[in-house]
Formats: sequence, C-alpha cells, structure tokens
Amino acid sequence: MNVKKILFDFGSFIFAGLTFLGFIIIYAGIGGRGRYNPTSDTNWYFVGTGIILILPFVIYMIKTKLMLKKSSDENVERINDLIRTGDKVIIDLDKLEIQSNSYKQEIEVGSGYNTRNEYVDVDHNVILIDVPYKNESIKYKLNIDMDSTKLKMHFTIKEKTELYVDSENPNNNYLDLRFLES
Repeated sequence: MNVKKILFDFGSFIFAGLTFLGFIIIYAGIGGRGRYNPTSDTNWYFVGTGIILILPFVIYMIKTKLMLKKSSDENVERINDLIRTGDKVIIDLDKLEIQSNSYKQEIEVGSGYNTRNEYVDVDHNVILIDVPYKNESIKYKLNIDMDSTKLKMHFTIKEKTELYVDSENPNNNYLDLRFLES
C-alpha cells in the first residue's frame, strides 16, 4: 500500500466533509430550520463558522483556476515562441496516415418519466506523422474528434501545413492545425 496515496485520499475526504459541514452550518445560521418551522433570526456566529470552514475550498478553487490560466498562457507563449524562432518543416497533408474509428454510442437523455435513449455519432481520428529532422525522426501523434470525411476535406483544401520544431529540443514541437477550427 502506498501510504502517501492513502493520506492524500483521507485528506481529500476531510476537506470535502468540512466544506459540506460549512454549508450546513451557514444554512442553519441563516435561519433555515426546516419545512414546518418558521425561520428565525440570523445567527452570525454560525454563519462566520461556516464561512471559515468553506474558505479553504474557495482558496483551493481560486488557486486551481489561476494555475490553469497560467498553464494555458505558458502554452500559448511556448507556441508563439516556436512559431517565431523554431525551425519550420513543411508537412504534406495528402501523405498523412489517418486512422479512423467512427461509431454510434447509445446515451440516456432526460430524467424521470421523460428518459429515452438516443444514439450519438462518435468520431475518433488518429493522425500519425513521421517527420525526418536533422538525421532524426520526429514521431507525432494527434487525436482529432471530427468526422473523417470533413477532416479529409480540410486536409485536401489546405494541402500543406507547418511543423515548428525547437532546434535544441526536437521534442518541443507544434503542428499548425489552426485551419481545422474554422
């Protein structure tokens, strides 16, 4: 058993439990007493205690949001730096190997008496590229969830795209597929 994982899971349960307890205490402090009991005055001590119990959760959510934004900004900066200073390798889109897997998935829609099953098209395409670069081979794998016919049409129209490679670290690369977003 991994002690670190057990302690992390235990801490997560305590964190979730204290947050839930904080919401219950705030509800009780505001005056929520039940369906048949009239609400009473607000007990500010209960509300304050509940806010103190919820505060770590709020701080955790803000910290996570800021870390995700920072990570996204760093990735955009990395891509812009590669486009500006990296080596540009032209990729012929007609010669790409596309492995497609399209199927229908049954999902349950609605709730209660209005529940029904619907079928949804799922398209999963894997693009494999083997690019020779400075006596090495860069293997690039990309997953695209798009109709394979539509993907092939985009590739036929565009014909060529660029792979930007960092000359010092070939593993740091970016394939320009922004034309698929339109």
